[in-house]
Amino acid sequence: MTTPNKSGTTLLADIRSLLNNSELTDIILVPTINNDLASTYSEDEGYIGTLAEEVPAIKAILAARSPVFRRMLYGDFRERNRNNNISGSSRGEDNDDDDVLRVKLDYGGHVLRLLVEFCFTDRLDSLEEGNSSSADVVNEDENHCTNNNNDHGSNNEESSQVTESNTSQVTTDDDNQKLRPSASSSSSNDNEPSSAPSLSRTARLLTSLASVAHYFDIPKLEHDISSRLHDIMTSHPSLACVVLDEGSKIMSEELCTAALERIRARPKAALLPSCETSSSALFTTSIENKENVAGGVASLSASLLEQVVFDEKSCASEWTKFMCLQRWVEGCCHEVKMHELESLSLKHASELPSDEEGDDVNDIATPTTTSSPKSKTHMEQKRRIAATLAQKLDLSLIPASDLDTISTESNLLSHQDLYKAYRLQALNAERTKSKVFVEGAGLSEINGTYIQGGVHEGIPMYNKEGVWRDREEIFRIFLCTYSNGNKSWCISIVPKGKEPGKTTDVDFYECPVSYGKGSGGGSGLGGAYNSHGVGENGLGVVPSRGWKLVNFGQPPTPKCSLIAGVSSD
Repeated sequence: MTTPNKSGTTLLADIRSLLNNSELTDIILVPTINNDLASTYSEDEGYIGTLAEEVPAIKAILAARSPVFRRMLYGDFRERNRNNNISGSSRGEDNDDDDVLRVKLDYGGHVLRLLVEFCFTDRLDSLEEGNSSSADVVNEDENHCTNNNNDHGSNNEESSQVTESNTSQVTTDDDNQKLRPSASSSSSNDNEPSSAPSLSRTARLLTSLASVAHYFDIPKLEHDISSRLHDIMTSHPSLACVVLDEGSKIMSEELCTAALERIRARPKAALLPSCETSSSALFTTSIENKENVAGGVASLSASLLEQVVFDEKSCASEWTKFMCLQRWVEGCCHEVKMHELESLSLKHASELPSDEEGDDVNDIATPTTTSSPKSKTHMEQKRRIAATLAQKLDLSLIPASDLDTISTESNLLSHQDLYKAYRLQALNAERTKSKVFVEGAGLSEINGTYIQGGVHEGIPMYNKEGVWRDREEIFRIFLCTYSNGNKSWCISIVPKGKEPGKTTDVDFYECPVSYGKGSGGGSGLGGAYNSHGVGENGLGVVPSRGWKLVNFGQPPTPKCSLIAGVSSD
């Protein structure tokens, strides 16, 4: 029977203690920082230094955790790489003893440090450092995979370079089992715990790390990352934009799909994070430190902007779409590439306003080179892209008061487009809209003010924005005729692109039409809407009482009150 050692440690604890042990180091992982990654963090010299930091490790442990490392270090890949690189390596005079392998990989230092940490500990404890809550936070870890064309697990000998050098080049911390930035990086990162990392950078790092885990064939790490990202996007929908942006760089279809679904579920909360407030019924995300969350539409590259903002499966309003374009111009720090400008201009050439229109947008010069994120040219590039996409907006669906904001605070739209929109708004203003106030429903999401909008079966519908099962939805009150000829008023969620009254509806409460005829004990909200061109015999009247539970409704049933003749503004 095996006796435990005097310290009482386990085998797992002993293996974890080898992390960052300079005496046993026999391999150094050397990161590669390409121009795109370096330019992204050109203003953060300390962070660039950490990205370029070399990571010490032990070959046997890496090989035990990853079949790719095993082939690379002990299989056929090893001899090929040694034969190809030893002749070109530089050997020091004092390297007769303790030689180590240097493996050059197409990832940043932060990602490689986390990869090694997981191989040694089966955890990512460093993600929790410096964070008082349970959220996943990492010391300014924003990095991405720079080799998008690798065939995962098949061409590993082409994506690594193995050389030999002296152990003096290994950066370690003998007294700490956690990997920390070396002296070559910014020392303030070690001594200033107050420089808390943002959740946005945490999300980017985890997304990049998922690519590394897939490449080195470490399924548990992939699963753990997926779970962490799911929790982050659930708690903070705006970070789904960060995951989508980073996932598109590493071509991770799974992560991109998950992020896009989250954005579709909560478009306002995901794209415009500053809208999130604890008192809002629509946005229920609790944020203790907004400066530490960020994300949103400003995190997206130009190539993703149109795909996300004008997603056909999203329920975002035209006003939300416009605000997204404006927010992206103001906050996006991605460099705009020429191919993004050119492809967008060609795609929407017919939609661009002509010079004869005197459009403010056309006064923006088309850039000829890619500029730094803070330059004037960069702002002009972003504004031109947003102005091009703004041509896709249906301005007639934006309230007149908001149109006034557009004309005074934005130059993304031409004066002619605004004039047309005002004209449509003036026509709409001639018709007053009614509101229905719903209260007392056992399902709190149902309660609130519904505004008249749209027509079904010749009868006005009433709509209210809300959240149902963590998805932003439109709750509707409408009249429905069943296949047997019976009519009922319904309070339901109608999926986007579907007609009301179908089996795809999410129904909460219904009331037979007899309760809404303007007679029968005053149970209706008033007379028929004949002045609005609505039905006869009172069929356009939403009932105040007589509602009953269906499907997803909860007792008690609601009561409805009519607020007639409200201006559309």
